[in-house]
Amino acid sequence: MMKMKTRLVIWLASAVMLTGAALAQEKSTVSAGAEAAGTPAEKLTALIERFNKQRNDTYDAHAKAESQSEKDAIWAKRPGKEYIPEFRAVAEEAKGTDTAAQAWMWVLRLIDNDNKQDWEVIELLLSEHMQSPVLAELPGELRYAAPQHGEARVIEALRAMVTESPHERVRAGALFTLGAVLFESAKPENKAQGRDCFEAVIEEYGTQVFGQTTYKTAAEAFLYELDHLQIGMAAPDFETIDENGANWRLSDYKGKVVVVDFWGNW
Repeated sequence: MMKMKTRLVIWLASAVMLTGAALAQEKSTVSAGAEAAGTPAEKLTALIERFNKQRNDTYDAHAKAESQSEKDAIWAKRPGKEYIPEFRAVAEEAKGTDTAAQAWMWVLRLIDNDNKQDWEVIELLLSEHMQSPVLAELPGELRYAAPQHGEARVIEALRAMVTESPHERVRAGALFTLGAVLFESAKPENKAQGRDCFEAVIEEYGTQVFGQTTYKTAAEAFLYELDHLQIGMAAPDFETIDENGANWRLSDYKGKVVVVDFWGNW
């Protein structure tokens, strides 16, 4: 009987020890998982997913709404600047990392009609994240920023990325955008510099993908406009089909007043 009691005590003790070890292991695993899920990168991913889901739900509801008043009410509730504090918090927690740069890019996109705050984020990205590949997204945000932030300031920011970024994709985007901003400038000397930018883009980054085309094709379109579509130049001849299916050429109307209307939907 004594031996049986002894064996029972030993078995119970072993069971307690094994259960305790298993619980400790489980607790450790859960803790590690929670810690991983709570990293800034994980927080950013979850935040972006939540934002995109709310946005897509809004678009779906807007498409299904029957009256204009319903559509307007739904559209007014689409996600936007209310997410800025959360993206800022992730950026500050991940300070100095690519995750922070990504979070700041989201802040920049969501800022609405606040030019001062907008440019502060741009300056922060340039000063703290110039070495990050995430800056490849910034030239697109600067493409039409000259009217609100000033042409000179936008040009300076793009030149900084061209000369200081270690990443080809960043430099290519910045150089192409710099060319576009200079091309659209009212200053003749800027247009000439824009040409230089496009020629450099073709030579250095021509084969790189740009949207659904290449930088070479996109830059050549600007150069064609510079050489053939300026005020006072003869319009290039072209052939097309009218609404009745008949072929015609622009030169058929030489000597007459012609209005050519190009349009599209985005």
